[in-house]
Parts: sequence; C-alpha cells; structure tokens
Amino acid sequence: MLLWTDQTWRSCGVSASDGVLVALSGGADSVALLLELLRLQRNGLVSRVEAAHLHHGIRGSFADADAEFVRALCKRLAIPLISERIDVPERAKETGESLELAARNARHAFLERVRKDRSLEAVALGHHRDDQAETVLLRIIRGTGTDGLSGMRLRSGYLVRPLLYTGKDAILSYLKERGQDFCVDATNFEPDATRNKIRLELMPLLRMMNPSISETLSDMATHISEDADLLNRIADDLFRESGPYRMDRNHLQTMERPIRIRVLKRMLPYSDYTHTDLDRLDALLSGQTGDTVTLKNGVVAWLDSQSLRIGRNDPKSFLVYAPKTGSVRLPGGTLTVESVSKAVVPCGGFDAYVDAGRLSGTVFLRPPVNGDRFTPFGMHGRRLLSDYLTDRKVPRFERDIPILCDEIGVVWVVGHTVDERMRVTADSKHILHYHYEED
Repeated sequence: MLLWTDQTWRSCGVSASDGVLVALSGGADSVALLLELLRLQRNGLVSRVEAAHLHHGIRGSFADADAEFVRALCKRLAIPLISERIDVPERAKETGESLELAARNARHAFLERVRKDRSLEAVALGHHRDDQAETVLLRIIRGTGTDGLSGMRLRSGYLVRPLLYTGKDAILSYLKERGQDFCVDATNFEPDATRNKIRLELMPLLRMMNPSISETLSDMATHISEDADLLNRIADDLFRESGPYRMDRNHLQTMERPIRIRVLKRMLPYSDYTHTDLDRLDALLSGQTGDTVTLKNGVVAWLDSQSLRIGRNDPKSFLVYAPKTGSVRLPGGTLTVESVSKAVVPCGGFDAYVDAGRLSGTVFLRPPVNGDRFTPFGMHGRRLLSDYLTDRKVPRFERDIPILCDEIGVVWVVGHTVDERMRVTADSKHILHYHYEED
C-alpha cells in the first residue's frame, strides 16, 4: 500500500539528490510520512531523511510522552533527530498572538532553522486530504478569495505535503498494516478551537449530506488553484513591468478586476491586507490627481497625474553626506556622483548638472523641512519649496523627496530642479553630474 502517487511526489519538486526534514510530532500522519520517506530513500528517490520534533510546552506529561515516543522511534529507525522545547504560552503572552498562532509560528521558525543547519532542501509536513477540507472550510468561514479557496499546496517554498491527496482512513490503514503505533493528541477531540469545531461538528454534518465531502472539497481546491495560479502569473508579469510602489493608473484601469486586484496586492508593502484595503485602492484609481487613501501600518496611497503611488506617511529623517564622486545609499534610493566635461541639457528631474566651483562646504542630502527656500532654475527671487511644489501640483504625500544641500542652502530638489546659483555656464571649470535612482 502506497500513500501517494508518483505524480503527486513529482509535483512536490523533491529530487533524488535532495535531503528532507520530516516534521515529526509522533501522530499518525507524521509517522506514516516518515515511513514512506524512508521507503523513497531506500529506492534512491531522496538522498537523506532526518526528523525534527518541537515540544510546545503546552500539554504537560502528554507532550513529554510524545517527545519520548519520537526519540525512541528515530533511534529504532536510525534516523537523525533534532528535538527542542519552547514555552509557547509564554511566547504568546509576549507577542500578543493566540496560542494556536504562536505555536504555528514557533514551529515553522524551528523547522526552517533546522533545515538550514542540516543543509536539507525540504521540510515534509503531514497535512492530508481531511486537513485540506478543514482548511478550505475555515477560510470560507473567515472570508477569502480564490487564493484562499486553493487551500494548501503540495509545495509552498521549502514546505512539501505529499499526503495532501491522501485520506485519514488510508493513513490509519497503512500504519495498521505495518504494525506501527503512534501518539494520539487528545486536544484534537476537544471542541474549543475553531478547527476542532469544524472537524468534530461541521464535517460529520456535511458527511450526512455528502459522504465524500473531504474528497469534494479537496478536488475543488485543486481546480481553483489552477485558475488562481494562472491569474497570479499574469499579475506577476504585469507587476514586474513597473516595479514596486508606483504604477501607471491608466494601465491599471485597463486590466480586468481579478488581475488588477492581484497587482494591487503586490504593490502593498505589507501582507496582512484585507478586502477593504484592496477595494479602497481600486476605488482610488477613479479619483483625481492628489486624492489619497490612508491604509494600515502608516501606508498611504495617492494619485499623481500619471501614477498610483504607495508609500509610508511616517518617513524617518536622514542625513547622508554626498561623495565627491561615487555612490551612496539613501533610505529610498541611490545617489551617484560623477565628474563630467559638460552638462547634458535638457535632462530629467532625477539628473542634475551643477557647477562644483559654486558648492560651499559640506554637501549632504536630507528630507525637506518647513521653511526651505531656493531659486528654481531659470527664475529670479527665492521661493518657498512648499509653494514651488504646490504650483507644480505635487501631492503632499509625494513630497518626501531628498534635498541636496550645501552650507548655503538648497542645491537640488531631487526629481525637480536645481537652484539657479548652481547653473553651469561656459566659465564652469568643474562640473558634477548627480543622478538619483529610486528603489
């Protein structure tokens, strides 16, 4: 009896030269997973199999017994085992996470660290078809889109789930056939956590209407994942064309909404977005230049004449000294300075040519400050920088721009213009070219 097909294993993307770390809790799923991976190792389909066990510090003597069972099993099978203990309840207090989330995050961090330390290519998890059905139902209850309805994947990064199309009954039959015992987590039968309620109360009710509900929901997730993957590939290609945090608003509006929403997700600098965030961004595209939307985590979206822009409304102040030549990093980009024989006119707002002989003392970059004044190139008289930007219809959330200064004052308003006093003339003997590249 085999627990997965050759095609399923190929879809996990594990090669014969790869090493695999099994997340071994001691339960039926992870024990069956370990035995099947050992079979693959004997057949030359994986190079190494090792195990990792994390004691969460939650279930007292029951968790101690699980850890001892895992230790004895790995010793009998001659499998290298890395085992650790963490106080998840204490961690949950420190982070404010739920006990379930704190345990999950601690477990994934532990597995990834062990995988790297042991130079293994993948971590195998024991999620099976019934887990997939519960996951889909949980996401429906909490609210989700097609990406969420896709459920868990056979491979997610370094995580692989070869049992994902295998039912729990098949796993138990497999272990019985081999005479292999396993641990039972009694908390799986306590109807307190939402997932347990789904397992113990909702799934039995659904099986009365459809005895094959687990297979049905699992198959549905597979079909939806194919559609979602196609939409995501299209969105990835469109997003790569523009880069992060800025995209042509007209181009966005020509996209079909399922594609556009996915592109907007990729523009956000945080992953815990909600449908409301995305709907507000989508609605902003129909607004006017200068319209803004405030999102979470200090993030602001706004419209300029051509683009949808996304940035933070809490920029940190900075002071970066400009090199005489060479490059220097700023919080939002890179400044490059070179000595040239002549100025290139006209040039874009992110290039400036200045008469180096007119620079006074130290040259540095900083954000704009209230009261900044300068004489825009080609004009007479000093103006407030804020008035200059207002006249140019620059939205206020796009005004967090670097200012190149010397000890006299503003030299160059990056993205716009240089100060008139820095004008290059026929008498200029030393010319510097400044170029700013946004991240």
